[in-house]
Amino acid sequence: MLLLLALGLQGARAFSLLGPIGNGAAGHGDTWQTAVIGYGIIDGDIGAPKNIGEEYRRNIPVLFYSYNANFLDFFGSNGVAAVDSAFALVNNAFTNNPTGMTNGLDGYSANLQEFADNAQSINLDALALGLTDLKSTTMYLLMEQLGLANPDRFVWTLHDRILNAIPGAKCPLDELYLVVQRNFDIVNSPLTQQQYSSYINDTLYTYQIEEACTGPNPLALAVPFAVDHFAQVDQALASFGLNTGGFYTGLTRDDVGGLRYLLTTNNINFETSGTGSLLMNPGTTELLTSENLSDLLPFASTNDPALLPGLFPGLVVTSFTNTFTVVCTPNVVSYFTNKNGEPVGSAPDFVVVTNGPPNCVPQELFTDTFANVVTNGNLTNNAGIILDNGNIHFSFSTNTPGMLQTVTIVPKNGQPFPAPLVTKTTTKPITLTNTVSGEFLIIPPGDCGLEILSTLLTNVVATTNFITTATNISTTTTNGNGLVGSVSIVTLFTNHTFVVRPIVCAGTGTGLYEGIEKVQFVRADFDSLLGQTFQPITTNYTMTAVVNSQTQVQRFQRVVTGPDILFTADDQASPNDPVPHPLFGASGATRNINFDQRNILPDEAGPGVINQPTTISFDKVGDIFENGSLANFGLTTNSFLNELTQIPLIAWGSFDDSTNDPVVYPNGTSINNLGNLILVSISPPQPGLPDAAAGAFYTQTFTATGGAFTPSFTWSAGGLPPGLSMTTNPDGTGTLSGTPTESGTFDITIELTDSLSRSVQWNYTINIF
Repeated sequence: MLLLLALGLQGARAFSLLGPIGNGAAGHGDTWQTAVIGYGIIDGDIGAPKNIGEEYRRNIPVLFYSYNANFLDFFGSNGVAAVDSAFALVNNAFTNNPTGMTNGLDGYSANLQEFADNAQSINLDALALGLTDLKSTTMYLLMEQLGLANPDRFVWTLHDRILNAIPGAKCPLDELYLVVQRNFDIVNSPLTQQQYSSYINDTLYTYQIEEACTGPNPLALAVPFAVDHFAQVDQALASFGLNTGGFYTGLTRDDVGGLRYLLTTNNINFETSGTGSLLMNPGTTELLTSENLSDLLPFASTNDPALLPGLFPGLVVTSFTNTFTVVCTPNVVSYFTNKNGEPVGSAPDFVVVTNGPPNCVPQELFTDTFANVVTNGNLTNNAGIILDNGNIHFSFSTNTPGMLQTVTIVPKNGQPFPAPLVTKTTTKPITLTNTVSGEFLIIPPGDCGLEILSTLLTNVVATTNFITTATNISTTTTNGNGLVGSVSIVTLFTNHTFVVRPIVCAGTGTGLYEGIEKVQFVRADFDSLLGQTFQPITTNYTMTAVVNSQTQVQRFQRVVTGPDILFTADDQASPNDPVPHPLFGASGATRNINFDQRNILPDEAGPGVINQPTTISFDKVGDIFENGSLANFGLTTNSFLNELTQIPLIAWGSFDDSTNDPVVYPNGTSINNLGNLILVSISPPQPGLPDAAAGAFYTQTFTATGGAFTPSFTWSAGGLPPGLSMTTNPDGTGTLSGTPTESGTFDITIELTDSLSRSVQWNYTINIF
């Protein structure tokens, strides 16, 4: 039978899909998934296997994760680095395909030969210490959160358990069972073959049914096992067959096969966009002219914020602070005079002097935060701006150039008295330091953005600010009346009239959508070690909808007000379940998952969407040991139970295939290092980098300061566009350079690591035109 089974299957690899336990309409869907036959029987079971076409998947391409104080206080900086490395390995699987395609898993070969069947290695020191790898556990949990179920557990599984309807039927002899397969080949099967598979990463599985008849659930199980007792099992990350002392080096072929099935563009599901996402509907095309920052900023700094909307219609001030200072203005006097010895009729000189004490008055100053102002500084990084023409740039200057212009109307030199009056203009270039100028736009209140279609007009406007004037100052016979002079500062401002389309965000999108091809995880820290304040993040993304048999790219905006995935830690020890489940194992962590079932097909269990937020909590009970019972040792008194009879339970660590000693948690040095990481700052500041051009050389240098990092730095980067790379310089700085080959907007991660393997990361966005 096993030989025929092996011959009848095309593939040698498979994956299982995760969804809600026993869901669907009454009597339909997967309502047969009950605890009696093994579903939801383990503390922490968050899902069950789904049939092909009834999968649950993510449809938000960028998810943000963070750590709270509970996690940081126990795991410290090394725990942060371990979880960060888990995300980096998953991110790399989505982006580092051999074809160089940026669209994710579709860029790999059909049979995913780029990935190994087994990605687990063993660290012997960690094995001797009984350590469980924090990074690898996180990778398994991410497979769950992306929609993969345990393939080893569900390669064969029970669908029904029925007592035969014959007189005197008894368990177990008269029990009937329906057995199904919930693993699917990673390669599309030919018409002569089925898609279901009995293989997981080249290992063939069969099963045996175990029946208990009475007692606690489960009463019956289909227990899969490898046909070859010497074959490797539990190889996929989704299987979570992590051994003590074991660690994952990447994703296996079956893991990637499952993710590719879920997210490929060929997998079109009727679904609703993720929680918090709003469909960006374009409005009617109109004209919009930019305004001058030199008008807004000085007025805003010295006037009550309540007055601003009156002068700048539509402006929204979200917050402000105020202070008081003393402002002193010098007394400037100007007049005309002749130099001693000049002949009669000579043109007088225009003189400007400052005399007397300055005029000092109290002044209230305001610092405002605007909700809908877009400048050059955030044009390409503003989620509310969509550029259909990537060459659009606002004028902007932090030190504004200008001219000091002196104009006088005086008698013409060399003419006999009374000489005719002439205009004399002289200019001198100057720089107004710390004076910001440039253009800005106001996104209309109620809109979530603007789509800038093109630039219609470019306008140059001269602004003249008079410093002082003199008119008829002297009445002597040498210069007479009618003389006029002035000193002014002249600045030039360039603004534009744009063709724009206002964008209104109203409601979620529901329809037929292609898979998003890849998911990227980005770290977004709380404000401090205490992890209390999360800075909101606004992001835009697209999904491809199928409307009237045609593809249509739809834009979505999402305001992230808290981490999509939050890592925490708590004491999870329980006297009722102190050790991992003997049959299927446990992860040492609790977690939740949010299945959106609004659009499941009639009488089916799916498809659906996996939404945020998710909280993953690791057990931080610390050193814990099981002792007893007395019967295990043939004893009758507790005096014989001591340290010598204890059995160590879960202990967290971080390790790899190097000769470095494993990190054991909690670790005082790791916790102390965390403060060093928090105090490190980077230049240039986040989130945006200068724009780059495809086909042109690009370079950007990074400098880190603060904290207590050792001088030996190593810089690295993830998610880089093709053609760019990160190098470490002898002076400790890092340089991002190269010639990008693709246009687009890329989310990248810059990482700094010191000689003690402490690391800190920053997230940036770079636009390539």
